[in-house]
Amino acid sequence: MKKTKVWDLAVRLSHLLFGVLVLGAFLTSEEDDFIPIHTRLGLVLLGVVLFRVVWGFVGTKHARFADFVRSPKEVLEALRGMMRGQPGHFVGHNPVGAVMVVTLLATLVTVTVTGIIVSQGPEWSGPLLMSKSVAHSVKEVHEAAAWALPVLIFFHVAGVLLSSFLEKQNLVAGMVTGFKRADPSTPLGETGGRLARTAGFLTAVLVGLGVVLLLWRLMPIGSAEAATPLLSRYEAGARAEDPTFTRFDAARGRALYFEEHDGRTGKSSCATCHTSDATKTGRSPVGKIIDPLAPSANPERFTDAAKADKWFDRNCKQVLGRTCTSRERGDFLTYLDTL
Repeated sequence: MKKTKVWDLAVRLSHLLFGVLVLGAFLTSEEDDFIPIHTRLGLVLLGVVLFRVVWGFVGTKHARFADFVRSPKEVLEALRGMMRGQPGHFVGHNPVGAVMVVTLLATLVTVTVTGIIVSQGPEWSGPLLMSKSVAHSVKEVHEAAAWALPVLIFFHVAGVLLSSFLEKQNLVAGMVTGFKRADPSTPLGETGGRLARTAGFLTAVLVGLGVVLLLWRLMPIGSAEAATPLLSRYEAGARAEDPTFTRFDAARGRALYFEEHDGRTGKSSCATCHTSDATKTGRSPVGKIIDPLAPSANPERFTDAAKADKWFDRNCKQVLGRTCTSRERGDFLTYLDTL
């Protein structure tokens, strides 16, 4: 047996990035404040997945799906050999490991694509037209696939460790260094020449990077990118509420900001907590400091549509005693944008 180069740098780096990005996405999935980061990590993850999929068709010999994806019969035979403690020798992925590779890639595609759909639907802001029930179903698929990932990763790692023991070689180190032990008579060699491999690599990079940049531009994940889609969604909602609606009005928004309403503790308005100048720091009834409400003084305000919706739902019910309409939300934001 001799050491031979099996995994190219592109395969090894994408493998490492999968682990880092999946971990980062999990750590940023629960808190609203981390949702923009979570979305960015998901987009980058989709780009890496697309790169690996394309590289699986145009990459080096052992990176290609054709090299390791086998028929169900061959997978069962390989599994029986492992159970007998007599695994077959494969230079690249063994047939059982290949099933896990394809399953992980399919799950990652499901997680990232459904995440993008959710972020573009009615729960955030964006161009996708879908009912809330459809968006909820997509979100459930997203969460189910996300929670399936740790299970698949556990079995993947367990399988690698078992294969390392049965084959008497360190497969973990092999994915780091790129080298595995192979029989001297094993035909290795690359698929195509240097020019073909370079062209294949550039194709894989352009596909992954192009999709990420396009979605990054379309999705409301930055401060400047989020405000316009949010108003656009409120405008669509206002037109659905009132077919005669023409545009948002800053004057109506100002009136809504200062108008007082009867509450449990007396009359109150938005200005009660946020002061008569929304560019200044406010204070809650219990004395908690509130950051400025106007985007000119607080650029992070209303950049996350999910948080914006929660803010309107909570404060409209507190001040008005009801949920604000889409027109009122748009008027309110239009007023704040004038400050």
